[in-house]
Amino acid sequence: MNCITSQQQTMCFKYVGSETSTVTISLCKNQIVRILNFLILSTLLLVSNQGLSNVIDDIKADMLLNEAKLLDAPEHTSWSKKATITMGAAPRGDATPIWWQPDDDSYKSSDYWHAIVPWFVIYPGTEHKASNVRIKVSEIKLFILKYSSNTWEHINIDYSDPIWQQHQSHVSPQTANRRVNKRIEPDGTISYKLNSGFNPIHGGIRKFEIYGPDVKAVYAQLTTELILDDPDKHDDRTEAQLLVSIGADYHPDINLRIKDFAAPHNWVPAVAASRFGLVKSRPRVHHMATINPPGSVKNNGSVLPDNHKIISITEFETNPPPIIE
Repeated sequence: MNCITSQQQTMCFKYVGSETSTVTISLCKNQIVRILNFLILSTLLLVSNQGLSNVIDDIKADMLLNEAKLLDAPEHTSWSKKATITMGAAPRGDATPIWWQPDDDSYKSSDYWHAIVPWFVIYPGTEHKASNVRIKVSEIKLFILKYSSNTWEHINIDYSDPIWQQHQSHVSPQTANRRVNKRIEPDGTISYKLNSGFNPIHGGIRKFEIYGPDVKAVYAQLTTELILDDPDKHDDRTEAQLLVSIGADYHPDINLRIKDFAAPHNWVPAVAASRFGLVKSRPRVHHMATINPPGSVKNNGSVLPDNHKIISITEFETNPPPIIE
Protein backbone atom coordinates (compact mmCIF):
# COMPACT_ATOMS: atom_id res chain seq x y z
CA MET A 1 0.00 0.00 0.00
CA ASN A 2 1.46 3.32 -1.05
CA CYS A 3 1.63 6.13 1.45
CA ILE A 4 1.57 9.60 -0.07
CA THR A 5 2.32 12.53 2.21
CA SER A 6 1.05 15.97 1.21
CA GLN A 7 3.01 18.95 2.55
CA GLN A 8 -0.22 20.83 3.25
CA GLN A 9 -1.78 17.94 5.15
CA THR A 10 1.11 16.43 7.12
CA MET A 11 -0.01 17.94 10.39
CA CYS A 12 -3.42 16.26 10.04
CA PHE A 13 -3.08 13.04 8.03
CA LYS A 14 -1.38 10.96 5.39
CA TYR A 15 -3.04 9.54 2.33
CA VAL A 16 -3.17 5.73 2.57
CA GLY A 17 -4.62 4.52 -0.67
CA SER A 18 -7.58 5.88 -2.53
CA GLU A 19 -10.22 4.24 -0.31
CA THR A 20 -9.11 5.78 2.97
CA SER A 21 -8.12 9.21 1.71
CA THR A 22 -11.69 10.55 1.56
CA VAL A 23 -12.42 9.56 5.16
CA THR A 24 -9.11 10.96 6.36
CA ILE A 25 -9.65 14.26 4.58
CA SER A 26 -13.13 14.53 6.11
CA LEU A 27 -11.77 13.92 9.60
CA CYS A 28 -9.07 16.51 9.06
CA LYS A 29 -11.59 19.09 7.87
CA ASN A 30 -13.67 18.51 10.98
CA GLN A 31 -10.60 19.03 13.12
CA ILE A 32 -9.77 22.27 11.33
CA VAL A 33 -13.35 23.49 11.75
CA ARG A 34 -13.21 22.75 15.48
CA ILE A 35 -9.94 24.63 15.82
CA LEU A 36 -11.30 27.61 13.88
CA ASN A 37 -14.48 27.66 15.97
CA PHE A 38 -12.39 27.59 19.14
CA LEU A 39 -10.24 30.47 17.93
CA ILE A 40 -13.29 32.51 16.92
CA LEU A 41 -15.01 31.87 20.26
CA SER A 42 -11.84 32.75 22.18
CA THR A 43 -11.51 35.98 20.22
CA LEU A 44 -15.15 36.90 20.82
CA LEU A 45 -14.80 36.22 24.55
CA LEU A 46 -11.63 38.31 24.69
CA VAL A 47 -13.31 41.20 22.88
CA SER A 48 -16.42 40.87 25.06
CA ASN A 49 -14.40 40.84 28.28
CA GLN A 50 -12.39 43.83 27.09
CA GLY A 51 -15.63 45.67 26.27
CA LEU A 52 -17.08 44.93 29.71
CA SER A 53 -13.83 46.04 31.34
CA ASN A 54 -13.99 49.35 29.46
CA VAL A 55 -17.58 49.98 30.57
CA ILE A 56 -16.71 49.14 34.19
CA ASP A 57 -13.85 51.64 33.98
CA ASP A 58 -16.29 54.26 32.68
CA ILE A 59 -18.67 53.56 35.57
CA LYS A 60 -15.85 53.89 38.11
CA ALA A 61 -14.75 57.16 36.53
CA ASP A 62 -18.29 58.52 36.57
CA MET A 63 -18.33 58.09 40.35
CA LEU A 64 -15.23 60.28 40.79
CA LEU A 65 -14.39 63.95 40.15
CA ASN A 66 -16.29 66.28 37.81
CA GLU A 67 -14.71 66.70 34.39
CA ALA A 68 -14.76 70.51 34.51
CA LYS A 69 -15.45 73.31 36.98
CA LEU A 70 -19.13 74.24 37.18
CA LEU A 71 -20.17 77.85 36.63
CA ASP A 72 -21.03 79.62 39.91
CA ALA A 73 -21.84 76.35 41.68
CA PRO A 74 -22.05 76.57 45.49
CA GLU A 75 -18.57 75.68 46.73
CA HIS A 76 -19.75 74.08 49.97
CA THR A 77 -21.55 71.27 48.14
CA SER A 78 -19.97 67.92 47.28
CA TRP A 79 -21.80 67.65 43.94
CA SER A 80 -20.08 70.80 42.68
CA LYS A 81 -16.83 68.83 42.73
CA LYS A 82 -17.59 65.12 42.37
CA ALA A 83 -20.02 62.24 42.34
CA THR A 84 -21.91 61.58 45.56
CA ILE A 85 -23.62 58.68 47.32
CA THR A 86 -26.07 59.88 49.97
CA MET A 87 -28.84 57.39 50.79
CA GLY A 88 -27.28 54.83 48.48
CA ALA A 89 -28.94 51.43 48.39
CA ALA A 90 -30.84 52.09 51.61
CA PRO A 91 -34.32 53.51 50.95
CA ARG A 92 -35.20 54.30 54.56
CA GLY A 93 -35.44 57.42 56.68
CA ASP A 94 -32.45 56.69 58.89
CA ALA A 95 -30.21 56.70 55.80
CA THR A 96 -30.88 60.41 55.23
CA PRO A 97 -28.14 62.89 56.22
CA ILE A 98 -28.16 64.62 59.57
CA TRP A 99 -28.84 68.03 58.01
CA TRP A 100 -32.10 66.85 56.41
CA GLN A 101 -34.64 67.33 59.21
CA PRO A 102 -38.28 67.27 58.05
CA ASP A 103 -41.03 68.54 60.32
CA ASP A 104 -42.48 65.03 60.45
CA ASP A 105 -39.70 63.06 62.12
CA SER A 106 -41.29 59.75 61.17
CA TYR A 107 -39.49 60.19 57.86
CA LYS A 108 -36.20 59.93 59.76
CA SER A 109 -37.10 56.50 61.15
CA SER A 110 -35.94 53.07 59.99
CA ASP A 111 -39.16 52.64 58.00
CA TYR A 112 -38.48 51.72 54.39
CA TRP A 113 -39.36 53.97 51.46
CA HIS A 114 -41.06 52.48 48.43
CA ALA A 115 -40.64 54.76 45.41
CA ILE A 116 -37.78 56.01 43.26
CA VAL A 117 -37.41 58.64 40.53
CA PRO A 118 -34.40 58.96 38.17
CA TRP A 119 -33.25 62.46 37.21
CA PHE A 120 -30.51 64.44 35.51
CA VAL A 121 -28.98 67.91 35.70
CA ILE A 122 -27.48 69.83 32.77
CA TYR A 123 -24.95 72.39 33.99
CA PRO A 124 -22.66 74.89 32.20
CA GLY A 125 -18.95 74.87 32.86
CA THR A 126 -16.94 78.01 33.55
CA GLU A 127 -15.59 77.96 29.98
CA HIS A 128 -18.93 77.55 28.20
CA LYS A 129 -19.18 80.08 25.36
CA ALA A 130 -21.36 78.42 22.71
CA SER A 131 -24.81 79.79 21.83
CA ASN A 132 -25.91 77.51 18.98
CA VAL A 133 -25.97 74.20 20.84
CA ARG A 134 -28.49 71.86 22.42
CA ILE A 135 -28.16 68.76 24.59
CA LYS A 136 -29.96 65.59 23.58
CA VAL A 137 -31.00 63.46 26.56
CA SER A 138 -32.25 59.93 25.92
CA GLU A 139 -32.28 56.32 27.06
CA ILE A 140 -32.63 56.94 30.79
CA LYS A 141 -32.38 53.49 32.36
CA LEU A 142 -32.69 52.48 36.00
CA PHE A 143 -31.78 49.11 37.50
CA ILE A 144 -32.09 47.76 41.04
CA LEU A 145 -30.19 44.75 42.36
CA LYS A 146 -32.55 42.73 44.54
CA TYR A 147 -31.53 41.00 47.76
CA SER A 148 -34.12 38.27 47.26
CA SER A 149 -32.75 36.99 43.95
CA ASN A 150 -29.38 38.74 43.56
CA THR A 151 -30.53 39.75 40.09
CA TRP A 152 -30.95 43.17 38.51
CA GLU A 153 -34.42 44.46 37.67
CA HIS A 154 -34.91 47.05 34.92
CA ILE A 155 -37.36 49.42 36.60
CA ASN A 156 -38.41 51.71 33.74
CA ILE A 157 -38.55 49.50 30.65
CA ASP A 158 -41.23 51.54 28.85
CA TYR A 159 -40.34 55.00 30.17
CA SER A 160 -36.89 56.19 29.13
CA ASP A 161 -37.53 59.76 27.92
CA PRO A 162 -37.77 62.83 30.18
CA ILE A 163 -41.28 63.99 31.04
CA TRP A 164 -40.50 66.89 33.40
CA GLN A 165 -37.89 69.63 33.51
CA GLN A 166 -37.27 72.90 35.34
CA HIS A 167 -34.56 75.48 35.76
CA GLN A 168 -32.43 75.57 38.88
CA SER A 169 -31.70 78.94 40.46
CA HIS A 170 -27.92 78.55 40.30
CA VAL A 171 -25.97 81.00 38.12
CA SER A 172 -28.90 83.37 37.46
CA PRO A 173 -31.76 83.34 40.01
CA GLN A 174 -33.65 86.10 38.18
CA THR A 175 -34.09 83.95 35.04
CA ALA A 176 -34.82 80.63 36.76
CA ASN A 177 -38.60 80.95 36.39
CA ARG A 178 -38.46 81.01 32.60
CA ARG A 179 -39.87 78.08 30.66
CA VAL A 180 -37.27 75.45 29.77
CA ASN A 181 -36.36 75.37 26.07
CA LYS A 182 -37.29 71.80 25.15
CA ARG A 183 -37.50 70.36 21.64
CA ILE A 184 -38.38 66.99 20.15
CA GLU A 185 -35.78 66.02 17.55
CA PRO A 186 -36.51 64.21 14.24
CA ASP A 187 -35.43 60.90 15.79
CA GLY A 188 -37.95 61.36 18.60
CA THR A 189 -35.44 62.18 21.32
CA ILE A 190 -35.67 65.27 23.50
CA SER A 191 -33.14 68.09 23.51
CA TYR A 192 -32.64 71.12 25.72
CA LYS A 193 -31.05 74.53 25.33
CA LEU A 194 -29.82 76.70 28.19
CA ASN A 195 -31.50 80.07 28.59
CA SER A 196 -29.65 83.37 28.40
CA GLY A 197 -28.98 83.23 32.14
CA PHE A 198 -27.29 79.82 31.83
CA ASN A 199 -29.58 78.34 34.47
CA PRO A 200 -28.94 74.60 34.94
CA ILE A 201 -31.76 72.31 33.82
CA HIS A 202 -33.07 69.63 36.17
CA GLY A 203 -35.29 66.96 34.61
CA GLY A 204 -36.27 63.33 34.76
CA ILE A 205 -38.85 60.62 34.25
CA ARG A 206 -41.75 59.54 36.43
CA LYS A 207 -41.67 57.83 39.83
CA PHE A 208 -41.67 54.06 40.11
CA GLU A 209 -42.82 51.81 42.89
CA ILE A 210 -40.18 49.60 44.53
CA TYR A 211 -39.96 47.31 47.55
CA GLY A 212 -37.55 49.10 49.87
CA PRO A 213 -36.20 46.13 51.88
CA ASP A 214 -35.19 44.32 48.67
CA VAL A 215 -32.86 47.05 47.36
CA LYS A 216 -29.22 45.91 47.40
CA ALA A 217 -27.74 48.29 44.81
CA VAL A 218 -28.85 50.92 42.30
CA TYR A 219 -27.47 51.62 38.82
CA ALA A 220 -28.65 54.23 36.31
CA GLN A 221 -27.49 55.53 32.96
CA LEU A 222 -28.49 57.99 30.26
CA THR A 223 -27.17 59.03 26.86
CA THR A 224 -26.32 62.60 25.86
CA GLU A 225 -25.20 64.26 22.66
CA LEU A 226 -24.25 67.84 21.79
CA ILE A 227 -26.13 69.00 18.69
CA LEU A 228 -26.72 72.28 16.88
CA ASP A 229 -29.69 74.43 17.77
CA ASP A 230 -29.83 75.79 14.19
CA PRO A 231 -27.87 73.73 11.63
CA ASP A 232 -27.88 76.71 9.24
CA LYS A 233 -25.90 78.84 11.69
CA HIS A 234 -22.29 78.68 12.81
CA ASP A 235 -21.22 75.40 14.38
CA ASP A 236 -19.75 76.50 17.72
CA ARG A 237 -19.79 73.14 19.49
CA THR A 238 -16.05 73.40 20.10
CA GLU A 239 -16.81 76.41 22.32
CA ALA A 240 -19.31 74.49 24.43
CA GLN A 241 -18.64 73.24 27.93
CA LEU A 242 -21.83 71.60 29.11
CA LEU A 243 -21.93 68.81 31.66
CA VAL A 244 -24.51 66.28 32.82
CA SER A 245 -25.02 64.33 36.03
CA ILE A 246 -27.47 61.45 36.42
CA GLY A 247 -28.97 60.51 39.76
CA ALA A 248 -32.10 59.32 41.52
CA ASP A 249 -34.23 60.10 44.59
CA TYR A 250 -36.26 57.87 46.86
CA HIS A 251 -39.73 58.85 48.05
CA PRO A 252 -41.53 57.20 50.99
CA ASP A 253 -44.54 56.43 48.81
CA ILE A 254 -45.27 56.73 45.11
CA ASN A 255 -48.25 58.98 45.80
CA LEU A 256 -46.35 61.47 47.98
CA ARG A 257 -44.98 64.72 46.61
CA ILE A 258 -41.86 66.23 48.13
CA LYS A 259 -43.87 68.95 49.85
CA ASP A 260 -46.01 66.24 51.45
CA PHE A 261 -43.16 64.83 53.52
CA ALA A 262 -40.00 66.96 53.25
CA ALA A 263 -41.19 70.33 54.61
CA PRO A 264 -39.62 72.70 55.43
CA HIS A 265 -37.25 71.41 52.73
CA ASN A 266 -38.20 71.45 49.07
CA TRP A 267 -35.83 68.64 48.21
CA VAL A 268 -35.02 65.10 49.28
CA PRO A 269 -31.55 63.57 49.70
CA ALA A 270 -30.39 61.70 46.62
CA VAL A 271 -29.80 58.01 46.25
CA ALA A 272 -26.60 59.00 44.47
CA ALA A 273 -25.44 61.27 41.66
CA SER A 274 -22.74 60.74 39.07
CA ARG A 275 -19.98 63.22 38.46
CA PHE A 276 -20.74 66.01 36.00
CA GLY A 277 -19.41 64.61 32.73
CA LEU A 278 -18.90 66.59 29.54
CA VAL A 279 -21.51 66.35 26.80
CA LYS A 280 -19.81 65.62 23.48
CA SER A 281 -20.67 65.87 19.79
CA ARG A 282 -21.07 62.10 19.65
CA PRO A 283 -23.40 60.06 21.88
CA ARG A 284 -22.02 59.45 25.36
CA VAL A 285 -23.36 57.25 28.15
CA HIS A 286 -23.21 58.62 31.72
CA HIS A 287 -23.36 56.19 34.66
CA MET A 288 -24.38 56.25 38.33
CA ALA A 289 -23.84 53.28 40.66
CA THR A 290 -23.91 52.70 44.41
CA ILE A 291 -20.46 51.09 44.46
CA ASN A 292 -17.32 51.38 46.56
CA PRO A 293 -14.58 51.88 45.53
CA PRO A 294 -13.82 54.09 43.62
CA GLY A 295 -15.57 56.56 45.89
CA SER A 296 -16.65 55.73 49.40
CA VAL A 297 -19.74 57.28 50.93
CA LYS A 298 -18.90 60.51 52.69
CA ASN A 299 -20.09 60.28 56.29
CA ASN A 300 -23.12 62.57 56.41
CA GLY A 301 -24.25 61.78 59.92
CA SER A 302 -26.98 59.33 59.00
CA VAL A 303 -28.06 56.94 61.74
CA LEU A 304 -27.71 53.99 59.38
CA PRO A 305 -24.02 53.08 58.88
CA ASP A 306 -22.65 53.85 55.44
CA ASN A 307 -21.63 50.26 54.70
CA HIS A 308 -25.34 49.46 54.24
CA LYS A 309 -25.54 51.89 51.33
CA ILE A 310 -23.17 50.32 48.81
CA ILE A 311 -21.81 47.11 47.35
CA SER A 312 -18.16 46.49 46.54
CA ILE A 313 -16.86 47.09 43.04
CA THR A 314 -15.79 43.44 43.01
CA GLU A 315 -19.37 42.29 43.50
CA PHE A 316 -20.56 44.76 40.87
CA GLU A 317 -18.01 43.46 38.35
CA THR A 318 -18.94 39.85 39.10
CA ASN A 319 -22.67 40.51 38.78
CA PRO A 320 -23.15 43.60 36.57
CA PRO A 321 -26.47 44.94 35.30
CA PRO A 322 -27.43 43.02 32.14
CA ILE A 323 -27.31 46.15 30.02
CA ILE A 324 -23.52 46.39 30.36
CA GLU A 325 -22.65 42.70 30.00
